[in-house]
Amino acid sequence: MDKRTGAIVFRFTDHVVNHVAQIWSVGWDEQHSTIYNWSGIERKDQGKYIFQYTLSGHGEISIDGRTFKVGAGQAFIVSSPGNYHYYFPKDAEKWEFLYLTLYGNEAKRCWDYVKETDNQIVRFHPESTPIKLLKKIYDDAKERKITNAYEGSSIAYHFIMELYVYLSNLDKLMEDWSEGIIRAALFARNYYQEDISSDEMAEASQLSKYHFSRLFKKETGVTPVQYLTNIRLQKATELLQHTKYTVDEIAQLVGYKNANYLSKVTRKQLGKSPGQIRQDGEN
Repeated sequence: MDKRTGAIVFRFTDHVVNHVAQIWSVGWDEQHSTIYNWSGIERKDQGKYIFQYTLSGHGEISIDGRTFKVGAGQAFIVSSPGNYHYYFPKDAEKWEFLYLTLYGNEAKRCWDYVKETDNQIVRFHPESTPIKLLKKIYDDAKERKITNAYEGSSIAYHFIMELYVYLSNLDKLMEDWSEGIIRAALFARNYYQEDISSDEMAEASQLSKYHFSRLFKKETGVTPVQYLTNIRLQKATELLQHTKYTVDEIAQLVGYKNANYLSKVTRKQLGKSPGQIRQDGEN
């Protein structure tokens, strides 16, 4: 399966907006070796605030002498320098994650809030706004759409505000899905553009296929197939209305074989052809 891993760094020099909030780096990584090992005390990137979200597998982090396993759907938030140490543990097969490093006064203010509320290790619902935004930031950065300090600062500030909203409503959002369903949902969101089905989602959940299907419908309200279809249709609609890709190109970008197949799905699920969806975006 193709990986989307990569890292993008930003070194904007406009100190006025950088002073408020700014992006230092964003990336998608997958580790398989215990060589991966970071000490907060030894880090040289001072005054930075790191948000790292696990997509699959797991890692570990030690904060002030307490050790936490960070599995799929969980994130840690730390500052640099700091009394923490995160690493690839010996019992893990892989650790796949997205990360975002910020700096500036608003990033520091958010970090102080995180410390005050003891939310350095947090479960994030795969449908939550901060995670969707993080993935968009990574995609935009990889496509070189973040071109100046003002855009970078605006994006950093937006992420910080969404993090505040999520953390302030944490108790409500924790009445959510079980570990296995979160793993499957993350898998679907990360690899919808590949040739995957409910079988691969079940495998990602680490549950039996029968139990997975029943539990997924019970907790999410839709079947695994419908969940995956919804993700693909959402992305297809976005591409149809905001890009000039052909329908055939879009079909392949969202995990369908060709334009005819995509058309069948949009007509059945949305009652519209790809052309009509594109036209809606122009009106």
